[in-house]
Amino acid sequence: MAIEDQLSGWGEAQQDGVIGVFDARSLVPRDKHDVAALSGIESAGYPAIAPILDDLLAWTADGNWPIAPPLARFLVTLGMPIVDPVSRVLRGDDSPQKYFCFQLIVKKLSMEVVEALEGDLRKLADQPSKADQLEGVDELAREALQRLHS
Repeated sequence: MAIEDQLSGWGEAQQDGVIGVFDARSLVPRDKHDVAALSGIESAGYPAIAPILDDLLAWTADGNWPIAPPLARFLVTLGMPIVDPVSRVLRGDDSPQKYFCFQLIVKKLSMEVVEALEGDLRKLADQPSKADQLEGVDELAREALQRLHS
């Protein structure tokens, strides 16, 4: 079923009285080149994409992937709903993903959203793992904190 067809039936009563069901998972990009998926994601918007925020954020794990920059630009616009998924990335073990999360998302977030991430930023700045140090994640965390407190 086309994304537009799913969206048009979402929440509307069907002729037989059954409510249309929207499957947000159908919006998750299929591969790193699936830039076309972005239009469906943007059309659905928040809160429809809430169940797949972690999946979407995973497609920004490498800033060299064609899907990563435009998807990250969209995710930044969500504001506070992106806090928990970003926090999970920053608390995770994938240092390259943390690096791209900073480059593509954290640097562009509003101060309100960065403030909500302050605990994670402080931990990365003050107690980075060796891998985080090698990726420069600790420096990026310090930059975000400095931006927050300037």
